[in-house]
Amino acid sequence: MKWQQKHSTVILEAITLLFIILFTYAGLTKLMEGHLFYDNIRNSPVLGGKTMASLAAWIIPLSELTVAMLLVRSRTRLRGFYGALGLMLLFTGYTVAIVFFAPYKPCSCGGIISLLSWEQHLVLNMGLLLLALLAIWSSPSIKLIHGRRSIKDHGTEKKLK
Repeated sequence: MKWQQKHSTVILEAITLLFIILFTYAGLTKLMEGHLFYDNIRNSPVLGGKTMASLAAWIIPLSELTVAMLLVRSRTRLRGFYGALGLMLLFTGYTVAIVFFAPYKPCSCGGIISLLSWEQHLVLNMGLLLLALLAIWSSPSIKLIHGRRSIKDHGTEKKLK
């Protein structure tokens, strides 16, 4: 048996747990410190403005918590990984815009991330983006076979009720 087949479940579970912790922490922090997150978005050199800040102050943390909840259940995990990929694309794009195009670099992250420079933050985001892609690629896929749902997991199929 290949190393990947032996350890893919453990790796996938570790990635799942990482994203659950990350998005739960980030979403709850943004909601609990909503006024700070709102101010950071409003004063952003890339996204600034009251309308954007008002929308982002609710949509982003609720999206992060939704993705975390999708990742908890195995039946919704693949959707959660796609959500994680979407969020990481959004966050990485924002970080790229700040690092390469913004006239100034705001200090807008909280918690542990605030210890990183914007360049280090970009590297972290790209790593998380790659982990989301790896998780999607490694996840069992659900497909229809003769009108019944089944899970195809690396060459084996299981019928679902």
